[in-house]
Amino acid sequence: MAVLLAALLGLAELPFAAFMADDLFQLGALEGVSPCTWLGPWRLYTISDGVPEHVRAMQDAGAFPWFFGPDFNMAFFRPLSSALLAADHAMWGLWPVGYRLQGACWFIALVAGLGLVLRRALPGPIGTLALIVFAISGIHGSLFWNAARHIVIAGALGTIALAAHVRWRETGWRSGRVLSVVGFALSLAASEAALAVLAYLFAYEACSAPGDSKERWRAVSPALGLLAAYLAMFQLTGLGAVGGGYVDPLRAPVAFLVQLPARWLFLIGAVIGGGGADLWILRPDLRSALTLLGGALVVAVALLLRMVWASGSDEERRGSCWLIAGAAAAAIPFAGTPIGSRCLVLPMLGGSVAIAFVLQRWWTVLRPPRGVRCKVVSAGCVLLAVIHLGIAPLARLASPYVMREVMHERLVTAMQQVELDPERLARQRVVVLRAPDFIMGLHPFFFRTLYRLPMPRSWRTLSWAPCPHRFTRTSADTLELVLVDGQLDAPGLAVGDVVALDGMRA
Repeated sequence: MAVLLAALLGLAELPFAAFMADDLFQLGALEGVSPCTWLGPWRLYTISDGVPEHVRAMQDAGAFPWFFGPDFNMAFFRPLSSALLAADHAMWGLWPVGYRLQGACWFIALVAGLGLVLRRALPGPIGTLALIVFAISGIHGSLFWNAARHIVIAGALGTIALAAHVRWRETGWRSGRVLSVVGFALSLAASEAALAVLAYLFAYEACSAPGDSKERWRAVSPALGLLAAYLAMFQLTGLGAVGGGYVDPLRAPVAFLVQLPARWLFLIGAVIGGGGADLWILRPDLRSALTLLGGALVVAVALLLRMVWASGSDEERRGSCWLIAGAAAAAIPFAGTPIGSRCLVLPMLGGSVAIAFVLQRWWTVLRPPRGVRCKVVSAGCVLLAVIHLGIAPLARLASPYVMREVMHERLVTAMQQVELDPERLARQRVVVLRAPDFIMGLHPFFFRTLYRLPMPRSWRTLSWAPCPHRFTRTSADTLELVLVDGQLDAPGLAVGDVVALDGMRA
């Protein structure tokens, strides 16, 4: 049933399919119209490789903002996801529906993989409810964005590998050990998001796997070796990201650890709340309040779990324990990224188990409410049911339309309304004083190049900082910009640095 729901929800997205945000950059590279000619079909998730000459070429064209430093780096190891995107391009060209078909298939595989895990770990009604909660979650609306597909590819391969590992450990199925290692290797080739699924394997071995500590260490050693090799490769090849909302735990471990508690609370709180993680980027002024709200939701669900935990069977508690612990650990790899709803998909694998455990045990044991304690539990459970069984599927159906409007149609409208003389444009430089956000500030260049619209000599956005701006013309060719109670997100630049580009000096 859950797989059928996943398929129907995937089909419902197709009429709204569109290219947006990073899709424009990646497709521009595949179409051969992007200035980043050094990228190939295996490296489409390398937004910038940190080579100063490459960064400068992109800035001179206006593809990168002027305030990014010469060593700006945003490079990830996602060759499998890149190759699948290139295959879509070879098959479908610039028809977005074809790309969404593959994305929907990967989501179906993710739901099926979780079903295999739950059939072994939670074969009863809690597992069934958890699978339905996961399949219909509004969180997955973020996967409508093609560039975020790497998460669901890594998740699908990783959950199938996890299911093979659990079957091997529980039944002695030896092929499962080999399939697990191969599956996780492919998952890591799809995305670093595979680290979140590996967290479930480690939680299983730590909390619930059979055997003594030596047997558990032997069982987990292939995964640990794979992880060590992956992290070493990541570090030695200079992969990772600096700025743009990223806090790289390998390059800046102290900064990552300092920010981890608040970001973790917000992520887990967003899983419990059914989404809303994009507020972290959209409303940075609310981050303290969002962290407090996330912490309150975490505490509330922890208390609900404590109240109903003893009513579950030994098998239910054993299976739920490691999946919930895995969800808590799965949020950590996403804590250093620009947080959004896509970061909730893999923590939701175990988060759905926590929600299902509370709801199923409440419905079976503590309903109707008797006494103050049961009334409190019932109120919390009704709220969880409304969020995850009522609002969630509606949010999932609405998300593709909302994302298309915010990330695609708004950009299309702006490009249609802008008044540019196509005959003179190639000799001119376009300067946007202030964009309302990074979508309108960063993506017009890639949109125009992908769809072969007339291009200026350069396209520059001076700022998209979310604060008041004050502009003062100090001479015929000089403009002074002051950000009132704000600053640019300028990775690699310090106060006093001079930026000299083709036709611009700052």
